[in-house]
Amino acid sequence: WDRNLGVPYLPGSSVKGMARAWAQYWGAADENTVTRIFGPRGQEKLWAGSVIFFDAFPTTWPEIEIDIMNPHYQEYYTDPSKPPGDWMQPNPIFFLTVKQGQEFEFAVAKRTPGTDDSDVQQAVQLLKDALEYLGAGSKTAVGYGHFTQPTEVDP
Repeated sequence: WDRNLGVPYLPGSSVKGMARAWAQYWGAADENTVTRIFGPRGQEKLWAGSVIFFDAFPTTWPEIEIDIMNPHYQEYYTDPSKPPGDWMQPNPIFFLTVKQGQEFEFAVAKRTPGTDDSDVQQAVQLLKDALEYLGAGSKTAVGYGHFTQPTEVDP
């Protein structure tokens, strides 16, 4: 949650990390391109990449829903010597989610004005692919946080 606006958002550092992971670990870009766009990694001196990734915010006031996780075998999870069984009581855990279909605004920019836009264009494509295939935020393995590009509507 953004402290000032009180809405869910994705920090720019997370957006950048997700796009970098897609580029680096899923082979969407070569190592030189990854280093140029995102900056080098694992060095004593940190250098910024050629592209800035901004926080992503909802385009409209977001609709929030309540969802539930319902672990049935809490005793087993805390003490594996107790076998799971139907006699154990479920322990519902409620949490907030952003309603499916909520649009978010993502923004990137070149770090140095007057330079070529090719890195920004490549970063945008890497970000689009990462949002669709990896997802963002928590619980992506169970379907949350996967984005699709909105369809264009002719005026």
